[in-house]
Amino acid sequence: MIIVLLLGVLTVSALWELYYRHRWAQDVSVRLWFETDAVYAGQETKLYEVIENRKHMPVPVLEVGFHTRRELDFADVENTNVSDFLYKRDVFSVLGRQKITREIPVKCTKRGRYLASDADITTHTLLYRKHYSRAVGTQAEIYVYPKMTDVSEIETVCERMLGTLQCAKRLYENPFAFRTIRSYTADDPMKTINWKASAKTGALMVNTFDSVRSQKAMIFLDVEDTGILKYEDLVEESIALAATVMRRLLRQNIETGFVFNGNSSAVFLPSNNKGNRIVLERMLAEYDKEDGAETFGPLVERLFSDTFRKNPLSEDTLLVFVTKNWNDALAARVGACVGEHKALVVVPVLRGERESVRAFANQKENVHVLVREVERT
Repeated sequence: MIIVLLLGVLTVSALWELYYRHRWAQDVSVRLWFETDAVYAGQETKLYEVIENRKHMPVPVLEVGFHTRRELDFADVENTNVSDFLYKRDVFSVLGRQKITREIPVKCTKRGRYLASDADITTHTLLYRKHYSRAVGTQAEIYVYPKMTDVSEIETVCERMLGTLQCAKRLYENPFAFRTIRSYTADDPMKTINWKASAKTGALMVNTFDSVRSQKAMIFLDVEDTGILKYEDLVEESIALAATVMRRLLRQNIETGFVFNGNSSAVFLPSNNKGNRIVLERMLAEYDKEDGAETFGPLVERLFSDTFRKNPLSEDTLLVFVTKNWNDALAARVGACVGEHKALVVVPVLRGERESVRAFANQKENVHVLVREVERT
């Protein structure tokens, strides 16, 4: 009798295992997505993980795994392994017709384009005798833009170079020169809202004014780091400085151009098209130092001899150079190219090495060198 019972148990177990092997993954889905499409480095967001079992049969043990770059700092470090990538696995018990949603806080520590991908699901049979796995076609993507950094000192120098009293307004809006009314954006101050127009249209509208002066800017970013000693902190600070200055200028409706010697040959001429800002932010987020960089001096010379000859920069364009590689040779090239334009050169250096940066001997009055010290990490 006992033998028959045991044979019955083994038969049922074998049949269940066969059935379970073919049915466990059917109608089971996993979706990943980030709370937002983009954040700035240093900010936090959330990764949503949704597991859904749309069949009646439960899945008692379901492991869900995915991987991403290790620069994403997950608050929940359980079941997380970090090597070249960050691998995260969590275990769930999913009932029939059940949907489980998890919110995983994530701190984005470094700029880049991040994918949470290559998800897979794994289950175990009774007594963990066997396990089965299957890949899941889901992918979450987020852009981490260069961090926001303090550029107040740069603004002060701009104020002095432009001869203005309020550099923050960049000589643009004249409160007595009304131009038109447009839709409100998150960057507009509350004081510019036209409440009568807003009441008529049912949406917030703001007043805009004509410019007192059409100041423009062209930003040149140097990300070259080809020496024996690598200075990643200085490169990242250069990127953050250039990106923050670009954001400030565009938010003030200043026509701003941008170019850098990374893996993109695109040259953005001065424009107040704020759509360019997203393109530039993503371009800087995607830049990988392993892709190399063009030598900065020849790039500047080529731009002035070719691009800016075909599309001349106006006389009121302020040139902003951000480079950690400032030396006599580069200074001479920049000085020869800028002509009569006012130019600001921002040079990031490690703290305590300010004296290593020297302005070139015959520095022109219209070229100002500003040294920015960066903490060592």
